[in-house]
Amino acid sequence: MKTGSKALKFVLLGFVAVSIGAAVYKAAGPFCCAEKPAQSEAVLAPEPAPAPAALPAADKKARARTAVVYYFYTDTRCSSCNTIEAYTKEAVESGFKSAYKGWQVTFKGVNTDEAANEHFVRDYWLNSKSVIVQKFSGDKALNWGKLDRVWTLLGDKEAFKAYVVAETHKVLDKE
Repeated sequence: MKTGSKALKFVLLGFVAVSIGAAVYKAAGPFCCAEKPAQSEAVLAPEPAPAPAALPAADKKARARTAVVYYFYTDTRCSSCNTIEAYTKEAVESGFKSAYKGWQVTFKGVNTDEAANEHFVRDYWLNSKSVIVQKFSGDKALNWGKLDRVWTLLGDKEAFKAYVVAETHKVLDKE
């Protein structure tokens, strides 16, 4: 009977060790990464609107209301990082083909390791690769939101895309 108790004890300890290891691995997801990204263009703000006199009044208002769904990454990336970028871009392109309540929504990938983009880490309190939705009125930044669940939804593409669209709607609907 003692041998059976010892064996059960080791099996249970092994199970606990594997469970802790899995939890640590899953929690470390946003800090993973070993692959280098493809070069991409860093963009600091939405495309500038034409001079005010060039647009009719209705067009000025429409162009002034923009939102950018940013994916912030670093030089070091893994397959999960690349997947988050691809899913986010796809969600924006399919979910915002036309304006949402007058908001023009675009996607931008930004490498925060580039000197010109380092300010984003402070601006949005970034501590890992992140998806941020930022509203703009012309060149003036308005409210923004961080989409924290992108890492946990990574295994379900459709849920991931629905989350990005829904959270973007929430930011845009907020006064």
